[in-house]
Amino acid sequence: MDKKNYKYRDASPDPRVALKVGKPPGTLIYTGAKKEKTPVISAIQFKEDKVFEFAANTIEEIKTQLQPELVTWINIDGINDPKMLNDVGKEFQLENLSLEDIMNTESRPKFEEFDSYIFVILKDMHCPNDGIFDMEQISLVLKENLLITFQEEPGDVFDGVRARIRAGTSKIRTRGVDYLAYALMDAIIDNYIIITETFDHYLDDLEDLLYATTHRRQLTKIKEAKKHYNTLKRVVHPMKDVVYNIYRTEHKLITKRTHIYTRDLYDHVTSIDDTILQSRDKVYGLMGIYQSGTNNIMNNIMKTLTIVSAIFMALSLIAGIYGMNFKHMPELESPYGYYVTLGIMFVVALGLIIYFRFKKWL
Repeated sequence: MDKKNYKYRDASPDPRVALKVGKPPGTLIYTGAKKEKTPVISAIQFKEDKVFEFAANTIEEIKTQLQPELVTWINIDGINDPKMLNDVGKEFQLENLSLEDIMNTESRPKFEEFDSYIFVILKDMHCPNDGIFDMEQISLVLKENLLITFQEEPGDVFDGVRARIRAGTSKIRTRGVDYLAYALMDAIIDNYIIITETFDHYLDDLEDLLYATTHRRQLTKIKEAKKHYNTLKRVVHPMKDVVYNIYRTEHKLITKRTHIYTRDLYDHVTSIDDTILQSRDKVYGLMGIYQSGTNNIMNNIMKTLTIVSAIFMALSLIAGIYGMNFKHMPELESPYGYYVTLGIMFVVALGLIIYFRFKKWL
C-alpha cells in the first residue's frame, strides 16, 4: 500500500489526559467527570469507650475540633476542588505528588511509603445492573493516629465499617488506625467478590443466550463483556501488588498485629484475581460461540436452499421437456396431459422429499 495515500485514523487524545500535558509534577488538575458540587468533609473519632462524629465546610474547621488522643478518620467526598486539596496538603504535610495522584482519577492502584505517612490508591466498583458497573477512585492517607480518605462522590461501601465503629462491638474500637485502614480495604475487596460473581453470572447468561439464538445485536453485548473484563483486570490485578506491598512493608505505621489481617486480605485478592482469569476464557469464548451459531444458521440456510433447488431442478426438467413445443409430442393432444404432467411433478417432488428425509438431509 502506498504510504502517501494512506490516511491514518484520527485518534484524538483524551481531553482529561491532555490537561496534564506539559504541566510540572505536582500540579493539581482534576481529571474526572466534571462536578460542580462542593466537597463534603466529615470526621469520626473514637477509642474503646467513646465515639464522636462531626462535619465541616473546610479542613481547617475539622482540624480545630479534633482530639489528638483519639483515632481519627476524615472522609472527603469530592476531589474536584484544587484549593481544598491544597489546604489538606498543607494542614497534614502531604507531598504535592500525592495530591496530584488523588485528583488524577485515572491513576493506577498503588502503594507508596513516605517518612510520615502511607499513601494508597484503590478502585471501588458499583454494579447497578448485571454485567455493568461504575468505577470510582478512593485514596487513603495513613498517618499517626489519623486516616484520611478521598472519594470522587458521596456513597461508598464503608457503611458497615461506620456501623461497627458506632456500635463498639468489633475490634475496630480497640485497634489502631492501621486496622481501620485494613477494614476499609477489606470492605472494598469484599465488594470485588460481589462484582466478579455478578459478572460471572452475566457471562453464563450471555453464553446461554448465544447457544439458544444468534442475533447481530449480540455482538454489542460481547464487546461490552470484553470491555468489562478488561476493566476488572485493570483494577483487581494491581490490587494484588498493593496488598502484597502493605503486607510486606516494615513501615512504623503498620503494626505486626495488623499484618496478620493484610495476609488474609492478600489471599482474598488472589482468589478474586483467579476468578477473573477464569472469566477470561468465557469472555473470549463468546465470540467463538457466536461465530459457531452464525455458521450453523448459514449452513442450515444453504442446506434448505440446496434441497429446494434440487426439487425444482427435477420439476424444471419435466417442464422443460413439455415446453419444447414439438409438433408430434405424445401427450400434447391429450385432454388430460396437463393434469398428468402436474401429477408426475407432484410425485417426483414428494419422492425427493421422502428420499431426503430417509438420508437425514432434511
